[in-house]
Amino acid sequence: MTRADVRLPSASHWRLLPAVAIVTLLLCSLMVGFGWHAIATFGFRDPDDALRYVEVRDFLNGQNWFDVSQHRINPPIGGPMHWSRLVDLPIAALILLFRPLFGAVMADRLAMAIVPLLLTGALCLTVGLAVRRLSDTVTAIAASALIALSIPIVIQFLPMRIDHHSWQILMAAVALWATFDTQLRRSGIVTGLAAAFWMHVSSEGLPYAVVFGGVFALAFLRDAATWDRLWTYAVTLAAASAVFLLGTRGWPEATRLYCDAISPVYLLPMIAAAIALPLLHRIIGTQNLSRRALISAIAACVGAAVYLSVGDVCRGGPFEALDPIVYKYWYLNVAEGRPVWEQTPLMIGIVILPPLVGMIGMLISIRRTQGDQRFAWLTMLLLSGGAYAVSLMVMRALSVSYLMALPGIATLIVLLLPKAQSLRTAPGRIMATVALCGITPLGLAAILALLVSDKDVTTQNAESSTSSSKAALGCTSKAHLVGLAALPRGTIMAPLDVGPNLLAFTPHSVVATSHHRNNVGIRDVLLTFMGRPSLAERIVMQHKVRYLVYCEVGDEIDNYVERAPHGFMADLKAGRIPDWLQRVPMPPSETIRVYRVVTPAAR
Repeated sequence: MTRADVRLPSASHWRLLPAVAIVTLLLCSLMVGFGWHAIATFGFRDPDDALRYVEVRDFLNGQNWFDVSQHRINPPIGGPMHWSRLVDLPIAALILLFRPLFGAVMADRLAMAIVPLLLTGALCLTVGLAVRRLSDTVTAIAASALIALSIPIVIQFLPMRIDHHSWQILMAAVALWATFDTQLRRSGIVTGLAAAFWMHVSSEGLPYAVVFGGVFALAFLRDAATWDRLWTYAVTLAAASAVFLLGTRGWPEATRLYCDAISPVYLLPMIAAAIALPLLHRIIGTQNLSRRALISAIAACVGAAVYLSVGDVCRGGPFEALDPIVYKYWYLNVAEGRPVWEQTPLMIGIVILPPLVGMIGMLISIRRTQGDQRFAWLTMLLLSGGAYAVSLMVMRALSVSYLMALPGIATLIVLLLPKAQSLRTAPGRIMATVALCGITPLGLAAILALLVSDKDVTTQNAESSTSSSKAALGCTSKAHLVGLAALPRGTIMAPLDVGPNLLAFTPHSVVATSHHRNNVGIRDVLLTFMGRPSLAERIVMQHKVRYLVYCEVGDEIDNYVERAPHGFMADLKAGRIPDWLQRVPMPPSETIRVYRVVTPAAR
């Protein structure tokens, strides 16, 4: 596309930044207000946030840069992790900055509140800049404002939400912004850097990297002049991925094959394709469509062939190696990692409908534009469609799908709002304007909630939410673990989801958390709570567990009892306590159940 096709008059350029700044300030204010209780009580909304905090704290206390294992998980072996140190850096930096001013505890709290807000500002600005390159300033402002009405995006940026999901969304926005840069080499380099960072933060970025490469290849088929963007993207993607891998894993760990993170399994195919592209360009030439198609096809085949030769263990996905018990009773219960057809009716609608509305807006823009700008909107449609397809397969990917839908939804609103305001009667104008709220992501979700009248689904979701909140806030928050933290240090057998909070707020170790590389530990926790008391005792003794701990409410506890009504957790909830457990009283305000393990010699 040419700059002249998409650029507004220069006088309008300055309007975007103050408008986005206002949107960001309003959104951050709402987020702080909504998350104030979590900030004040040191509350984490997700176990991953608590474990990220533990990882950052361990790093600041001297854990090796290349070592991201959690040594208080499944001791003495430790819990291997696939997370990236790069996400730890801004949190650690702010903690170090604030400690001399506010003390250690307040510094930790401030850092975990501020980092998500900074990322929110970066996201709003990047989305605005991306859409302005694609359309105009008004649509760009509307797209930025729509972030505040996209709950699947906002919840990943709330204060204390410090896991890597916000970084994934931000990198998607950066890649989108760079895609529409008319400086082709810069476009390829920036997109490649964003995609490489995205993949390094989470292997979930892999399909998106392929989608961006695909739209660049399509542009190359259309116009040989876009070659510079395609090959710089491929080279940057491979080179940056290698640098990130070596820089955060070190040698020889960077050479080990992993399916759940960037490793040679994925890096070698990227390198092969990046080498093949310029060689094929020189050998075949780009004089016609057939030659350009041949270059792209052969390079893709080279990358695929290398993957097939080195990635045999990963063809079934990153979770194929899970123990069958772990796969059945843990992985299949993680709803956010499952496809859309396994979700509740309301969630199916939330995943499916808003991105479709966005793609309708993109189709309208394709019809209304010409030439390079039309192709830019077609590119946007393909990127949105690719993100949409990923979200159908993995529900937690809906945040990126929503992000890619924002330009289309913003376009619809900008097109329809003047028509609504031009109606003759005041009631008509008001009703039509209000009706436009129904095509925003939040408006669509509200309409779906009204239409889905399945009482069982609604009741189930409400009860699930309530029990989870009680478990998180009334059982394992920092203020409610003081008694447990004061006990002599030992290893705890606890349900998987409360493990990270126990690590964050007590000096103890745990057998396992909900993180799949600790396959054996997860299996042993499941067998303990769903097996017979005799099996539970044997596993507890094998792990040299000192305390057995659980919350009386929560989805995980309910699942154990439902799936194993004669199992050990069912016995505990019914008050059938074996002689190898001794109740440890907690302060009256603390609801967590704590038992000391009595060894056979001490009975």
